[in-house]
Amino acid sequence: MPLLNKHIVAIDDTHSILTFLRISLEALGAKFHGAATAAGGLALCETEHPDLVILDLGLPDQEGLNILSRLKRIDKERNLPVVVLTVRKEQETVKAAMDLGADAYVTKPFIMDDLIEVIHNQLGLPADNPRLKLVKPGNAA
Repeated sequence: MPLLNKHIVAIDDTHSILTFLRISLEALGAKFHGAATAAGGLALCETEHPDLVILDLGLPDQEGLNILSRLKRIDKERNLPVVVLTVRKEQETVKAAMDLGADAYVTKPFIMDDLIEVIHNQLGLPADNPRLKLVKPGNAA
């Protein structure tokens, strides 16, 4: 199981997204923790010491961009990876998120295999899905 015992916190106010992430990530061995608000997500990150955070930007109690730098400060020594998962596609928003410390940016709707690849990259794990392994130029048969 590629994500065995990796603690992942997802902060997203859409119940169906949290459920989908929970089912998918737990199937890969992750310990999943979900929150529907920025306050709940920050509290989870302080108590659960996650290996990675998945952050939506449109939260009911606070803008996701506003808590990004706080998430990055929670565990500075480990440099907590934060993957933004949002419907916002504007270049200004992507740039703002990256400037505030986001490690990756994925837009909704998304393909779970693609998100898993991003998570693996952020955690320094090899991608185990053959569909995700790209053939390098010059290596094609």
